[in-house]
Amino acid sequence: MAYNNGLSVIIPAHNEEKVIYRMVKETSRAMTQISSKRKFAYEIVVVNDGSNDDTLGEASRAKRDFEGVSVVNLKKNLGKGNALKSGFQTSKMELVCFLDADLDLHPSQIETLLGVMEETHADIVIGSKRHPLSEVNYPTSRKIYSAVYYSLVKLLFHLPLKDTQTGLKLFRREVLSRTFPRMLNKKYVLDLELLLVAHQLGYKIAEAPVKLDFQRIATRIKWDDIRGIIVDTLALFYRLHFLKYYQSPLKPLIEKEPKVSIVIPAARVGEMVRECIEGCKELDYRNFEIVLVSNEMPASDLGFEDVKVILSENAGFFAKRNEGAKETDSEIIAFIDSDASPDSYWLKNAIPYFEDDDVAAVGGPGITSPEDSRRGQASGMVYSATIVSGSTTYRHVFRALREVDDYPAFNFLVRKSNFQQAGGFAEEYDSGGDTLLCLKLTRELGKKIYYVPNVSVFRHREPLFIPHLRQVYSYAVHRGFFTRKFPQTSRRLQYFVPSMFLLWLAGGLVGSFFFPLVLKLYLFVLGLYAFLLLASSIKSLDPLLNLLVIPGIFLTHLTYGVGFLRGLFSRRMKEQKRVGKIE
Repeated sequence: MAYNNGLSVIIPAHNEEKVIYRMVKETSRAMTQISSKRKFAYEIVVVNDGSNDDTLGEASRAKRDFEGVSVVNLKKNLGKGNALKSGFQTSKMELVCFLDADLDLHPSQIETLLGVMEETHADIVIGSKRHPLSEVNYPTSRKIYSAVYYSLVKLLFHLPLKDTQTGLKLFRREVLSRTFPRMLNKKYVLDLELLLVAHQLGYKIAEAPVKLDFQRIATRIKWDDIRGIIVDTLALFYRLHFLKYYQSPLKPLIEKEPKVSIVIPAARVGEMVRECIEGCKELDYRNFEIVLVSNEMPASDLGFEDVKVILSENAGFFAKRNEGAKETDSEIIAFIDSDASPDSYWLKNAIPYFEDDDVAAVGGPGITSPEDSRRGQASGMVYSATIVSGSTTYRHVFRALREVDDYPAFNFLVRKSNFQQAGGFAEEYDSGGDTLLCLKLTRELGKKIYYVPNVSVFRHREPLFIPHLRQVYSYAVHRGFFTRKFPQTSRRLQYFVPSMFLLWLAGGLVGSFFFPLVLKLYLFVLGLYAFLLLASSIKSLDPLLNLLVIPGIFLTHLTYGVGFLRGLFSRRMKEQKRVGKIE
């Protein structure tokens, strides 16, 4: 797609009904003057970021009153990063400017950034409150926050910039096309992550002076915001320096959009199914269909008119997935569980990998939904702990890109031709049908499966304790059975460890009564385990959440150990008969 020679101004707005009309008016006036002087086109893209006031109405009024204005309406507030991504995908110009909606920074200052870009030949120009020529009228409390955060950023990241948070930034389009696919933050540290990724990719960044006139009577920064900023900044540091996530050779977005069929298996059509379908409808992708395979027809008032619904008598979810796949003519089939909702770039980030004919499938992480209860969040933290998931932790959190030979079907995109060659999912197992499919794709067909971290979905977790442990037990039984029956991808040491730990707890306890050396070794192992348990539980600034994770990990180990042993010594697995719990 060819983009116009001009400038797109993207304004994300959340609950800005009092100021958004005036903001668009001032931006339109400023851009009319700038475009007349520079002889290029412009557009203004307002993104209503799930506001619960009349921001959408006021933005729509501005669209009617001023030329070159478009409005993107996001039903849910998923953060500034998501809003900017959506606005960027809608925009049509070679230069892109991000501008906050609060009028602290007057849009006429875009001219200053354009001038700096011309002088320095920079790829990015950011407004900086710390530039020596800046004029900043700011509350003292905000100045303190800004100074502290600047010190933290300088200490952790060594970026050659004095300010990352000012809400006025100018980009060449290529920069955003390459950086957005790598970005994970949607809310608190979007600006920092974007600049960090661009710096890692070698783009030149320049700073420009700004005039900032604080408009609000009271600051809107709350403790929850401060906590979120701290957590997201530390997570960014961890991904950069420990996981090496940003060094992953992620593929840039492409214009080609082959048809994709999204297949959702469900027993009943409940609230989670509705949420999943709504999330799919908001995907930043044009050429896809949604196929719901369920034991019941959805009510006519749920808004599923444009969803292909297949009424199924099968209880098994792998059978449902196969049914859905048979009813599609798409090149790619995207499987997602109905307790999940995709990231808006889910399909866009996955499709580039299918340009390689040797790639049969792509999977991505299932991130715990931020809307889950504390017990649901704790369940997600248990799964994401390395001492629980071992080398498969990447299935639950963001990790570096890698080639894999086994990936679960909750977030799995596969080329239909390869899916058919492999015979689809094995339907006879409650769990593990995806493991057998991956085994055939990789070992029999010689194809590749990639884990791509930005091909992500948000999952609702089974809460601690009983629902979570019931799910863990089911996984463990089937993995134990597969370890003996399909050793190529299931006979791995990490799957034996919980059972070995369980046997050590029982055998070591008995032995410690008779042998002093065994007692010392037993206590040493327990002490080491307790240390690892505590270290793995400290992942949140919510102490109650951390306290739930400690017994959650311990009971998960015991439950998995028991289930794995049962599966290991079972002669066969019962065929899936019951209607599953997923809605």
